[in-house]
Amino acid sequence: MMLKPMSFHVRHDLLPSLTYELLNLFLSQPLGQTEEELTRSANMHGLRLRGRKDYSKLIRSLRELEILYEDNNRFFLTGRGQVISRLIQYQRDLLADFIHFLYYSSFDLEPNKRFSWSYQMVCDALWFAAPGVINRDRLVNYVAREATNVFGENGISFSTSSVSGIVNWLVDMVPNCITVHGTEQYFVRREYCSVELFILALNHGYRKRNSSDQSQIMVDNSFRDEVCRLCLINPERFLEMLSLAESSFTCIDVRRERGDRISVAKFDWSMLES
Repeated sequence: MMLKPMSFHVRHDLLPSLTYELLNLFLSQPLGQTEEELTRSANMHGLRLRGRKDYSKLIRSLRELEILYEDNNRFFLTGRGQVISRLIQYQRDLLADFIHFLYYSSFDLEPNKRFSWSYQMVCDALWFAAPGVINRDRLVNYVAREATNVFGENGISFSTSSVSGIVNWLVDMVPNCITVHGTEQYFVRREYCSVELFILALNHGYRKRNSSDQSQIMVDNSFRDEVCRLCLINPERFLEMLSLAESSFTCIDVRRERGDRISVAKFDWSMLES
């Protein structure tokens, strides 16, 4: 069954600080929580979430990213949501990497998630133009024009607020891909990223090309650039990051005779905790 396409808009309400607090609250209650229970917990712990009138938009965004699911008006962490919530207890910086990955990659697997397409388009535009100033109006016009070309839609719901919803996560990434000079923000390609983000990108690119765990694919320039765009890194750092990922995850098999070839066997989110 064809699912109804979602909006092109990327909600700017889902701030990293609020997301961190929200995931911590869900992690502390394995039996799930209602929105009313979340409100009471946020008030009791003096969290930033107290400033929100309600959490519906935040919860909706996390459900669309499949970090939360709903059952009988209670919200629970999904499997990946549990992994993310546990890992950020020890490495807070990974939160931006994980949310960025899900925003960027979801459209490739579920074409109805058009907010992910918008996110990917903006990130790719910034990566190709780097280093360069982040011009929100120009990005809005670019996404709107491409939406007409790709989907045949005019007047889409995508504004400078949508761009802010994307930049909110890029600003929080470590190492930085956004610098500030005066009143302007600049995007720059990073020299490295977390090995967790790199293996997620590597596996995503591999699955797009091959559904078999046994088959190997060629590590050509197209594959390299695709992984680097997702990770927002300089392509010259790909092989260095590949070696690091290979030494960190046993699911990666790289063959280097007559050109690099790679396979990623049965990867899932739980491997990030091993």
